[in-house]
Amino acid sequence: MSSAAALKARKYLVAASASARARAAYRGDFLGSVIAYCLFVFVFSRVWRSAYAARPSIAGYDYAMSLWYFVVAEIPYFGSSGHFRELAGDIKSGQVAYLVARPYGFVGYRFAQAAGSSLVAVLPILGAGAALGGLVAGPPPLGSAAQAALLAASLALALALQILLQLALALTAFWVEENSAFLWIYQKLALVAGTLLPLEFLPETASRIARWTPFPALAYAPARILVAFAPGPSLRLLGAQAAWCAAAWILCLALYGRGRRRLVSQGG
Repeated sequence: MSSAAALKARKYLVAASASARARAAYRGDFLGSVIAYCLFVFVFSRVWRSAYAARPSIAGYDYAMSLWYFVVAEIPYFGSSGHFRELAGDIKSGQVAYLVARPYGFVGYRFAQAAGSSLVAVLPILGAGAALGGLVAGPPPLGSAAQAALLAASLALALALQILLQLALALTAFWVEENSAFLWIYQKLALVAGTLLPLEFLPETASRIARWTPFPALAYAPARILVAFAPGPSLRLLGAQAAWCAAAWILCLALYGRGRRRLVSQGG
């Protein structure tokens, strides 16, 4: 790595570290997220208990698999919430005009900030999920170190994609001041396509369509790696997540490039 590239990478690492320390200073935020997450998991554990009362499995999932699937699928969502409003707020308030002239890439810098914050936020949620999942469904179905490593990588990619898609949605504030409706639509599609339910639970046509969208990469991939691990399919899921992250990064750069030209042309 060249000295220029190393210096640039160090800037982003410093941004991520500073954001992580700032997030860690507000421990009350963790409590609210953890309580909400645990409430979601507990409610769905009762839902699944009722659904499995008359049958041993649904679409190849037993009760424990479905519960652990939900435990993992919700982690990226709760670990990355709130970034859209902060990022969109910078654009709506005009703060972005002061950021574009600084010696770093706006997209990379804001991604690093969000990633540092999410890394700190996700740790207590992981702990709560492991404890609650173990209490209501037994030990997690982790069978090997390789599975644990792929699960960790998949969760990291899911968090990265959550951040990038929220950043892309926030960047629409260059053109649409009230863009929160985009986030609402995005969240509902993500919930249906692999978060609340495994893709195998959906009708065949809906499941096939969903697999061509980025939404399964947000939740389905890491959850599936945990509950139905197989090396080949798991690696393919990781590859799909990496590809969607790359596509989302390019989209963010394109949106920011167009938005910055619009900002300059209007004297922002």
